[in-house]
Amino acid sequence: MSEIKLNSLVKNFGGNSLAVDNLSVTFPSGEFVCLLGPSGCGKTTTLRMIAGLERPDSGEIFCGDQTYFSSNTGEYLKTEKRNLGLMFQSYALWPHMTVFQNIVFGLDMKNESSSEKDKRFEELEKLFQLKNLKNRYPSELSGGQQQRVALARMLAVNPNLLLLDEPLSNLDSNLRLEMRAELKRLHQTLGCTIVFVTHDQMEAMTLATSIAVMNKGIIEQLAKPMEIYKNPKSLFVAKFVGSPQMNIVDFNDGEQLASSLLNKTKFDKNNVKTLGIRPESIKLTSKDNGDINGTIETIQPTGADWIVGLNISGKSIFAISSDQPPGNENDIIGLSFKLDGLHTFDRNDLKLEAD
Repeated sequence: MSEIKLNSLVKNFGGNSLAVDNLSVTFPSGEFVCLLGPSGCGKTTTLRMIAGLERPDSGEIFCGDQTYFSSNTGEYLKTEKRNLGLMFQSYALWPHMTVFQNIVFGLDMKNESSSEKDKRFEELEKLFQLKNLKNRYPSELSGGQQQRVALARMLAVNPNLLLLDEPLSNLDSNLRLEMRAELKRLHQTLGCTIVFVTHDQMEAMTLATSIAVMNKGIIEQLAKPMEIYKNPKSLFVAKFVGSPQMNIVDFNDGEQLASSLLNKTKFDKNNVKTLGIRPESIKLTSKDNGDINGTIETIQPTGADWIVGLNISGKSIFAISSDQPPGNENDIIGLSFKLDGLHTFDRNDLKLEAD
């Protein structure tokens, strides 16, 4: 297990837009860290710099007591010497090699003995439930089996650090759920440090011990998953994490709703630019029995819940209800707001904290 430390890391691919902008952060040893953010936010570039596949313009990268890169001293450790495991969207299994040959490939490169390769394969075969697949080729495996073989190959050389770049994005929804459980089990079993890149907030919430939400080359918030969800430090984080996303309203776009929400807080209107309310923190009641009235626009049953589209004086929002909605489309109903899902943001789009 190794702590990862990035110090004033900068990467520019040209032009005026920085891919990674003076990034300083520490990922503690043994953490499962998800770099979460939209396309182009710098998360994959950050991972590739940790891996040694991209050279930073300036800054420092440390893994434990080892220096991966330092613009101050000129040190730059090549990828093959960083003792890490890499996995990308494409599993890149050798099609002409069997499962056994793919998994022990890294050990071949290290000239390990046949007995050592057999021993390591048996350990990984058990860990990843690959029994009876030893002599199969990748084309003879399911997507989930290929995923497990790729993970086993990555772990065969006992790396200090695992780096994964959206490895689940090519899988169907059921298989993604299965492989998320597999990765979580792997981390709990091995206790290794993992840095995992994804744009899928559900993936990050279910897998990570810590989430780093990235935007425009910087980390806006690094915290435990539920802390990210319940206490977003910026408007960007609040909007990006959650499905359906947080309802966002200001006094120019939904004054009636904004005023009703503001009344639930202790903040002065002059200090508040934007308010947000989580869909599950909106309680649906009969007309005139809530904080405010609204009109039902749409009802989407999901099986366990109902996603209800509402209109309040021209402002559209979504609510999630575990109970059947108290009306049908075009009916007027009452809405109440729970404080635990209500957030206020200042003129700089930063979370306002109560005294």
